[in-house]
Amino acid sequence: MKDVFSYDNNIKTEGQVASADFARVSVKQGGGRNALVQSVDVNYQQQIEEVTQVGSTQIYWLPGRPQGKIGIQSVVGSDGFFGDWKAPCGKIDTASISVEGGKCGFQGTGSLFFKGAVVESLNSQLNTGRQTIAQGASIRVANMRAS
Repeated sequence: MKDVFSYDNNIKTEGQVASADFARVSVKQGGGRNALVQSVDVNYQQQIEEVTQVGSTQIYWLPGRPQGKIGIQSVVGSDGFFGDWKAPCGKIDTASISVEGGKCGFQGTGSLFFKGAVVESLNSQLNTGRQTIAQGASIRVANMRAS
């Protein structure tokens, strides 16, 4: 049935998509679940260099070493500022993000695992619009595996 804007939505109510309510974030020294996480952004990439030769129209692609970054934001809790990311030399032993099941028929699972994680930067945000104090970390990773 068309809505008031004449758009016919194809509604699917079974097998809904994954919800952040059922995600588990562990990006901290010593493992365990991060508390009061508000957002996580993961980026994993490799540089690709274009190589050509004089007198030819051929293009060769030279892949670089993969590397990634995790951006994580949370609300400051009982551990105080940057409690999850205080570590000797900024090294993070355990880093993973996973989802397990959910509501409304979603039974999917999946995980991202990271190795070679090191804290690159820390940040904090305070503003008058919210009563909470936020904090965040940018974490570089050398390897990402998905399952």
